[in-house]
Amino acid sequence: MKIGVLSDTHDQVEKIQRAVKILNKEKVSLIIHCGDWVSPFTQFFYRDLKSPIKGIFGNNDGDIPYHLVCAKKSHIQFAGRTMSLNIRGRKIFVYHGESEETVKALITCSKYDAVFHGHTHTPSNIVMGKTLSLNPGTLMSITDKNIQGASFAIYDTVNNSAKLITL
Repeated sequence: MKIGVLSDTHDQVEKIQRAVKILNKEKVSLIIHCGDWVSPFTQFFYRDLKSPIKGIFGNNDGDIPYHLVCAKKSHIQFAGRTMSLNIRGRKIFVYHGESEETVKALITCSKYDAVFHGHTHTPSNIVMGKTLSLNPGTLMSITDKNIQGASFAIYDTVNNSAKLITL
């Protein structure tokens, strides 16, 4: 099963629309959003997705009550600040990533096959022990001079691996 993984989309409407087209073309079955959607209005731009979205909130998400109202009119399900999933036998934990220490603990505890996280805007796709640590990056083109390039990821449950997609 292919899962699209997004984080830190930060109201980047044009990049959201581009990502949606790629995710549909790749025939992903589910989208996981690791937080920092920011404004609730951006949910509207996921309407063409052919798969459901499960998401959490990050440290920059505004007006969470309105996010929840908007989600009732879409195919988006929010889980709060963290989410634990078992998909096709893969244990996946989703956390925005504000605490680097917590991210490391989640990865090194060996309880999960994959830990999806964001926050830093820096994409990473590495295996530590038996756990895949996946940060899909951000849909912002430039965060600062050291973090440039919009990206997201596609995770494959069959072989517990991911590929980063640059926009």
